[in-house]
This record gives sequence, C-alpha cells and structure tokens, in this order.
Amino acid sequence: LILAGVVIVFSILEPSTFATSQNFVTILQEQSVLACLSLGLLVPLAVGEFDLSVGYVLGFSAVEAAALGGKSGIPGAPVIIIVLLTGIAIGCLNGILVARLRVHSLGIGFAISGLTVGVSGGQTLFAGVPPVIPTLTNTNILGVKSSVWFDLAFAIAVYITLFHTPFGRRVYAVGGSERVARLAGVRTQGIKIAAFAIAGLFAALAGLMQLGEAGAADPSFGINLLLPAFAAIFLGATTIRPGYFNVWGMIIAILLLAAGFSGLSLKGVPLWVEPVFDGAVLLIAVLSARAEARNLGRGT
Repeated sequence: LILAGVVIVFSILEPSTFATSQNFVTILQEQSVLACLSLGLLVPLAVGEFDLSVGYVLGFSAVEAAALGGKSGIPGAPVIIIVLLTGIAIGCLNGILVARLRVHSLGIGFAISGLTVGVSGGQTLFAGVPPVIPTLTNTNILGVKSSVWFDLAFAIAVYITLFHTPFGRRVYAVGGSERVARLAGVRTQGIKIAAFAIAGLFAALAGLMQLGEAGAADPSFGINLLLPAFAAIFLGATTIRPGYFNVWGMIIAILLLAAGFSGLSLKGVPLWVEPVFDGAVLLIAVLSARAEARNLGRGT
C-alpha cells in the first residue's frame, strides 16, 4: 500500500517523467545488483546472523573477474566459475568463523577489502572484462535487461528453498531459537555455514552483475549497497510474512526505496539525500519488524 501510495503521489507530481514506462523499467534495472545482493544477505539474517562482509565480497568478485580476464587471459566461462567458487569459499570461511569461533563477519570483510585493493592496485580496472559478462547482464529481453530476469529466477529459487524445503525450515528454526533447534536435532552450525555460503555465492553473482553493467571493476563496488540491502530486508519483514525475513516482502521494499528516491531525484533533491533516506527507512523498518515480531508472539 505504501509503495502504491508513493507511485501515485510522484505520478501526480511528475506525470511526464515519473509516470512513464521507461522510468519504471529504469528503476527495475538500476536495482538488479541490490536485489541480487539482498537475496543472499537475507539467508544469514533468517538464520539469526548478520553478514557484514557481502559488500566487500561483491567488490572483490568484480575486481577478481576483471583481473583474471585481463592479467591471466582466462576465458569468460572459467572466470565466472572461479569467481562464484571464490564467493562460496569466502562464505564458508565466514560461516565457520562465525558459527564455531564466534568471530564477527566484519573481520572477513576488512580482509577482503584489503585483497581487493591489492589485486586492483587501488585502480579501476577497465581492460580485461570478459565480454560474456556484459552480454549476460545487459541483453534486452522483452524490453528489460536480462539482469532483471536473472533476479526474478534467483528470487523464486530462494523463495522455494526457504519456504518449501527442509533446509529452509531449519534455517527459520535456527533463527527463531538456536538452542531449541539444537535440542530438536538440527545441526545448527552446519545450517549457519550453509547460510553464509549462500550469501557469498550471491555476493559474487552481484559482483559479476555489477561488473557487467559498469563495464569496469571499481574497488569501491558494493560498500554503498550494504545499508539499502539491510533496509530492504528489514522493511520486507513487515509484509507478506510479518515478523519473518522473506523474499517477496524484500522485493517490494526494494521497489519502495527505489521509487521513493527516483521521485525525490526528479524533484531535484541532491544525491546526498539518498543515504539519509535509506537510513531513515532502515530505522523505521527495524522498529516495524520488531513490532511485527512482538505482535506475532502475542498472537501465538
């Protein structure tokens, strides 16, 4: 309802720019990387853990792909496979450190940021981007870039995994109460490691997507997406399945954030308002999610 309200208000205020099919398509395309990153981040949150390293993994994945294609001359398909496996490996390491040693994921994030600077030399890598990556992300399908369709497929896969498989039920069981889940026979550490591995995979996918859309690898990729990703996930927990981190609520929240800032931009609001807007929405989202969880608890 809020999303519909935002669309209606800005359509009235800016009918010739906001209320156009091209603007709506642009909003979808501009949020493709954020949506991919958020899908991965949602799984550790559902299991009760914060993965603050995914933004750094995104940036490293983009730089890694450009470096492998340029310096090593590796073809596109092997580059994609190596990058995805690297993301999974980082996620597994992160999960082991968090689940078994209680080490915060931010430590891995800082280490990855150092590797990113080391591989890139602190410079944007323009040469060596495998042509297959921009082709995969920017191909026009029914008037929309293929990255948006990839996100839709990923969202369906994550939704099915979380809500229609034993693994998904265990994820929410651990997130609800790790102790109770352990007593019920759930291998809580394994579930957490798997959740972080999924986050690493999606961070790598988002890095490849960002690389394909930008056509170059910037070492700063990903860091600015962490706040809006958290905002979208927490805000998404207030709808579809209130009190639970869920895929479709998160997608609606991403569209809400994007539509809101698109409308503000068309009204001439400066760029620095975007992080202020995201931060305010994140605060509201966290408070709302907690309220929904408390209401759900009272209802049961």
